Amino acid sequence: MTLRESDTATLRLDLPTGGIRDCRVLAIGPAHASMRAWAERTLDTLAEAFGGAPLTLAFKGTVLLRPRALHVPLRGASAVIATWRGECRFILGRTQAVRRELEGWDLDAVAVRLGNSGDVVRLELREDEATSEPLAPVGRLLLGDKARTLDILSELHGPWRISRPLIVRGQEWAVDRGGVLWRVRERFGTARVVVRSSCSAEDAWAESNAGRFLSVLDVDAGDAEALGRAISDVFGSYGRGAESEKVFLQDYVHPVDESGVLMTRHPETLASYWVVASDRHSGRTDQITSGALENPSSAYVEHGVPKGLLPGSLRRVVTVGRELVKLTGVETLDLEFALAGSDFHLFQVRPITRRTGLPEGSEVRRARLLADACTAHQKLVPPRGPVVGEGTVYSTMTDWNPAEMIGRRPLPLARSLYGRLITDRTWAEQRAQYGYRDLRGVPLLRDFAGHAYVDVRASLNSFIPAVTPAHVAASLVSSQLARLAEDPQLHDKVEFDIADTCASLGLRERLRRLYLSDVEEGELEALAVALRALTLNGLRGLPAWLERVEQLRAAPLAPGFGGGLGPVLERLRELGTLPFAHLARTAFVVTALLKSFVREGVLDAGEQRQVLQRIRTVAGQLQADALRVRRGELSLEALVAEFGHLRPGTYDLRTPRYAADPERYFGPLISGTEELARHEEPLSPSLLERIGAGLRGAGLELSSHEFLGHLGAAVSGREYGKHVFTRTLSAVLEHIADWGEPLGLGRDDLAHLSLEQVEAAMGLPAAEARPRCRDAIDEAREHAADINLIELPDVLIRTYHLLFHVSSDEQPLFVTKACVRAPVLVADGLPDAERVRGTIVLLERADPGYDGLLALGVAGIVTAYGGANSHMAVRCTELQLPAAIGVGREQLRRLASGRVMTLDCGGRRLVHE
Repeated sequence: MTLRESDTATLRLDLPTGGIRDCRVLAIGPAHASMRAWAERTLDTLAEAFGGAPLTLAFKGTVLLRPRALHVPLRGASAVIATWRGECRFILGRTQAVRRELEGWDLDAVAVRLGNSGDVVRLELREDEATSEPLAPVGRLLLGDKARTLDILSELHGPWRISRPLIVRGQEWAVDRGGVLWRVRERFGTARVVVRSSCSAEDAWAESNAGRFLSVLDVDAGDAEALGRAISDVFGSYGRGAESEKVFLQDYVHPVDESGVLMTRHPETLASYWVVASDRHSGRTDQITSGALENPSSAYVEHGVPKGLLPGSLRRVVTVGRELVKLTGVETLDLEFALAGSDFHLFQVRPITRRTGLPEGSEVRRARLLADACTAHQKLVPPRGPVVGEGTVYSTMTDWNPAEMIGRRPLPLARSLYGRLITDRTWAEQRAQYGYRDLRGVPLLRDFAGHAYVDVRASLNSFIPAVTPAHVAASLVSSQLARLAEDPQLHDKVEFDIADTCASLGLRERLRRLYLSDVEEGELEALAVALRALTLNGLRGLPAWLERVEQLRAAPLAPGFGGGLGPVLERLRELGTLPFAHLARTAFVVTALLKSFVREGVLDAGEQRQVLQRIRTVAGQLQADALRVRRGELSLEALVAEFGHLRPGTYDLRTPRYAADPERYFGPLISGTEELARHEEPLSPSLLERIGAGLRGAGLELSSHEFLGHLGAAVSGREYGKHVFTRTLSAVLEHIADWGEPLGLGRDDLAHLSLEQVEAAMGLPAAEARPRCRDAIDEAREHAADINLIELPDVLIRTYHLLFHVSSDEQPLFVTKACVRAPVLVADGLPDAERVRGTIVLLERADPGYDGLLALGVAGIVTAYGGANSHMAVRCTELQLPAAIGVGREQLRRLASGRVMTLDCGGRRLVHE
């Protein structure tokens, strides 16, 4: 391809010590912006070496200017002329005469004129130093193997420091090891070095093979034996063909203040984020890339966020990222770095291997969603009656934990069903009936850019007794929000570690310690009395709410679907989700009371487990019934009739019910279930006596046997209530699927319609309903795709957190004290039985539809979301199955990248290999 003169840009640097700020553009055509940035930085780097002479550069298209290659010839000549395939590609001069020649002349003509003067050096560019694409980004030439890329970048001034690589070629190592070792000693002496891989199979545009090849850190360059072994080991990791490859050595940087990886775009979606995973604790440089760090920090920063908003080290990382994107012209870069004092060490620059781009217009729509979310958040900052308290916190896992139940980015049908049945009205109605503040009319869930969040301020309001004066409630909520903002990792433990919602041992002392500076002592005493009354009232109400559940079980679909979905859903709410909410609250109350006995030293953790393991839930009944089917004591039809409504994703129409494929879902259960361990031995008199003492200390006139009865009834009742109401809910979902089928609407289509849209379409003739639904589905799909390009935090406190957030991993709940090491299985839905046995299963969330996993011989369970009261936590406790519940989405992503992991519940560690 012949380059046109319009592909020429001319730059001149007049002040050699002035830097690129004084670089003036004489003329510039449509050359790629990164070529101009590269030329400016090259001139700035060369300026230091050439006194007061002006430097002038004219270039065509994209060419890789290397200061080190230009510096030597330019010292003895007035100009360097570089050609490629017979064309002049650039001229670099350092005299006024050359500058005058370059103004207004065609490069080839200027090259001839300067060549005739004789005071020039001519260079022929290699294939990897120029391209036939006139407007290609510099990165197409720069980003090759790791060693070459770093070697070239090390020549340029920038906000980074790169130890110049010493490159060792495989053929050279094979025939002259002594010569190589001598070169290393001459360069590094006895310093500590790192021997790094630079294989042609890694860091390519189509495939990175990150972590596939070996690097050896902290080698003594003066120890020939250790150094030779390290170089051989790195070459050996390449396998066949190593003699044509290379490794390189650099200074070993240690210790460091922070190290990590920066992705200049989201690595999965390519959305406009700076994504930073960093280690601020170990002092090493390999903990992030090796996956060995247990609690790394993760940051997502919108490209448009002003640098001034970012904390110090994150600002430095993003600044380097912006500079390298500008310099290379490549928007998708993967960088490894370390910060040590004032130095920013750059260890690697490579392209993110991604074959597909962003949908057209998605970035604009995404920006609009974020702007709307910021506006909505700002409007919600002031409290509005009946909500009191200063400060806002939104969470994906507090209270009715949407992340676990419907996902962080729920589709319209699941989101609207959850709202209708629970978070619009039922949640507040239950709290008011229990004796808490009346929040009816206040929605619990808020949506920001399609992400579902619990309004934690509203939730905390709903846990204060109704008799508490408003000014006291405001002080309590403000204090609780402030504590949560200081320690956001407690967002899935708010009811245990932030709020006091029921009677407990040590309650008065805790209230005084937390609130006495803002609330009078008499008001705190009244609060403790009110919480005790709520606790007793809740225990007394257990039988009535269990009876409501039985009414729904007896007639789950009455009055049927003849009158539309409305009557069925309202009956489901009144006899299903509202009673379940009462049972779940009471289960929390008795569990929190039991935990307070452990916290205050009345019981130990082992005795707490001993008490809880005696409780049998309906989920345990699934395994027991499967065993009965195997023994011929129960028919398969009966098992399906009782449990066939379960589905992984209770509110998700897209996932099939167990009844849809009994062989797949029930077959492994029937063949693999073992007899459940029984805990029928009576509790010791000493334990019963201490439970009784704890109850008296909490001001509750209950015997230990009465309390244990309430505990068992509440915990098992909660699971039973869930089991019953999800049966009707599952039938509603199947009814929607059956309605959509003749309209040509599949399950995935219908999941993109809201409940209100479905109800409206059901009242229309098919010919009118079909196109209306299709239009709504298409719009919802595009909206969902845009939402999936947005990363928001699990805890949202400030408006700017919608644009950037920094988080570390959650503090998970570990179940049992066991330590297991097993292969990792990432499950999206219920996996096939033959893949499950002996694995540690990783799940984003786990509702009752995943109970089938637990009887398949899994070694352990790890979930991103869930808390101490979540369904999977209860089940794993009942079965004494090793588990880590609620590790956070970033930790789950890292664990999913390994093949094997160690789940050390006793040591509270998660390590992937």
